[in-house]
Amino acid sequence: MTATIKDVARMAQVSIKTVSRVVNNEPHVAEDMRARVQNAIDLLGYAPNISARRLVQRRSYMLCILLHTSGFYQSALINKTLEVGYEYDYDILIQTYFPSQARSKKKLAGLINERRIDGLITTPPCDTDEFVLDLVRNSHIPLVQISPYNPSPEVPAITADDFQGAYLMTEHLINLGHRNIAFLKGPRNHRTSLERLLGYRRALEHYHIAPKSQLELDSEFNFDGGYTAAKIAMNQVEPPSAIFGGNDEAAFGAIYALQEMGFSVPQHISVCGFDDLANSKNVWPGLTTVHHPVNEIAEQALSMLVTLLEGKEIEERERVIPSHLVIRASTSHPFSH
Repeated sequence: MTATIKDVARMAQVSIKTVSRVVNNEPHVAEDMRARVQNAIDLLGYAPNISARRLVQRRSYMLCILLHTSGFYQSALINKTLEVGYEYDYDILIQTYFPSQARSKKKLAGLINERRIDGLITTPPCDTDEFVLDLVRNSHIPLVQISPYNPSPEVPAITADDFQGAYLMTEHLINLGHRNIAFLKGPRNHRTSLERLLGYRRALEHYHIAPKSQLELDSEFNFDGGYTAAKIAMNQVEPPSAIFGGNDEAAFGAIYALQEMGFSVPQHISVCGFDDLANSKNVWPGLTTVHHPVNEIAEQALSMLVTLLEGKEIEERERVIPSHLVIRASTSHPFSH
């Protein structure tokens, strides 16, 4: 026979209300009493009725993370979000969003207006769509933004220091002796793209190296973008001695293109990336990159959202996490004939 909340209360010698408080992880329960109730739950194999709890508390215990594209970075972010959500006892809904599609807008509006989610986390470039922001404002649903393009003091946000990371990487290449450094830009509606480009430019300026517009190449944060941009770079009259991919996936594409063209990395040309994805240490040669703290971003974004849901104030509305270099085998001194 399935155990009930009454069975748990009887075994633990407490009231049903106390069992309910323990199950819902509410405060103001003595630790010895909480331990007795939990022991009874374990012995009886009691499973609380989650649907009933959600109905009574008028909460879904579902948090949504909004994504526009998929890739290695998004995969890492999702994995950590799911892990942390489990620790907070929330389910995580992974929802794709395409601003140009009415179906996407209708789906998101339904989730928010019908209160099927308790809170929302946006990732770039979803934060730039006014439709999403209006939905959140009108519904008063808690929102946390990851790397928003235009941070607002009203909305909590978490991001990494992309400017600092790009500056440090460009400086690393300059200290190796490189002066002709190509940079593969990312999507224009991503704050990370802009900050990384500005960090690259600032390092060149600091070391009195004249920027060259032909070395700032349009790309995307994916393999194909890096592959195409590297081909264009190496076909210039004065090709670069180093290629800085706007992210690791673009750098992977650049390495493939260079090897296809007969160039060895780093013997003929150095390549580096940004993000420090799990695969960056497994490619050959191992990719020199900037560590983007995706796990810490996911953890803090969930923590900030749960804090809002608990009715508490967030002291630091915008958090910026430092980046750092990870030096591997894909960068070296410039090739000398």
